[in-house]
Amino acid sequence: MKVIYMSHRYHTNQTTIMKGWKENGHEIRFLSQYTGKIEDYTYVTPIVVGYSKLFLAFDYVYTHFLRRKDPFAIDMRLKYGIPPIFKLARYVKEFKPELAIIRERSIYTICMNAICRHYKIPTILYNLSPVWDKPKKMDLAHKIVWKLTPEFRITPTNLIGIDYSGLVKDEKGYWAPFLMEPQLSPEEKTYFANDRINVFCIGKYQERKNHQMMIEVIEALSYRYNLHLTIAGEISNHFHQEYFDKVSAYVNEHGLQDKVTFLVNLNRGQVFAEYRKADVYVVPSTGEPASITVIEAMAHSIPAISGSDNGTASYIDYGKTGYVFEDGNQDDLKDKLEKVIRSRDTIREMGAAGYHHVEENFQFKNYYAPIVEILNLQRENK
Repeated sequence: MKVIYMSHRYHTNQTTIMKGWKENGHEIRFLSQYTGKIEDYTYVTPIVVGYSKLFLAFDYVYTHFLRRKDPFAIDMRLKYGIPPIFKLARYVKEFKPELAIIRERSIYTICMNAICRHYKIPTILYNLSPVWDKPKKMDLAHKIVWKLTPEFRITPTNLIGIDYSGLVKDEKGYWAPFLMEPQLSPEEKTYFANDRINVFCIGKYQERKNHQMMIEVIEALSYRYNLHLTIAGEISNHFHQEYFDKVSAYVNEHGLQDKVTFLVNLNRGQVFAEYRKADVYVVPSTGEPASITVIEAMAHSIPAISGSDNGTASYIDYGKTGYVFEDGNQDDLKDKLEKVIRSRDTIREMGAAGYHHVEENFQFKNYYAPIVEILNLQRENK
């Protein structure tokens, strides 16, 4: 099958998915609106389609003048960015895909979906909204957007957190998880380098990633345990740099230089090297749409801990492969981390369980099955 993806950028969480398509004999083309600072092109190199000239002029004024002090001003283009229509249509027509998977509900997606309808190409929406969520908004504006975007969707997020209370299942939304190949088996894994418990976390240097909270938890627990925290983060603008300077200053002021190490702008291979050295992985973030890092960690035979406001928190088998703590609750994070680190045998047991959890539930077959089900339903509806 020939499959075309359309997304705002090629994220590294797509790497194993692209590998799965190719290894199973499919042909892939990936179109993106722009490129990120850190991307892995091992299996596919995206074609950057960009934006229309008129939109680029507006975007420049918006980000450099109207909202120049807003670190998230650039995100406006994700919903309202307008593609160069004829260029986009040409890429679709030349490739002749049998399926298009389109990211998010946006003006870009509406245009791509219209092109695919013209050429009678089946489409599936890909976004991060959970399968189990609050009831849909039924106002006219939302109904129009749903009508102009693909009917069926896939998402790597089953629910936010681990509690289904009050949530409703989207009957046309299908869970297609992030994928991760097993990386380091429990038999190969070496724990407790330098005779200490090594904690690892990843995230852009920005406030919502809660690095400060993570550092304070390590500081509090270091009176009872020999711990070391490594933080790997991205710095790609001055807002990131300002936050990095803030958390670095805290480490220096509190004399934690031997307890905390900062790493900047690592590529995927460098990140995986850090997993190999780690004993526990933590996602302390708030407002995390869906972090693939929890299964990256488990694939390296280490327990994963996540805040509840993370779309992949449910990937953790609670109490067996790790824990989920209440979003933004520093005391609960401290409690959950201590549950793991109080016994080195617990770390090993949870690490092994996580590795096997990834082997069984996060392989290409788990991603491909819902796509086949959607395609069959679309054929039946025709």
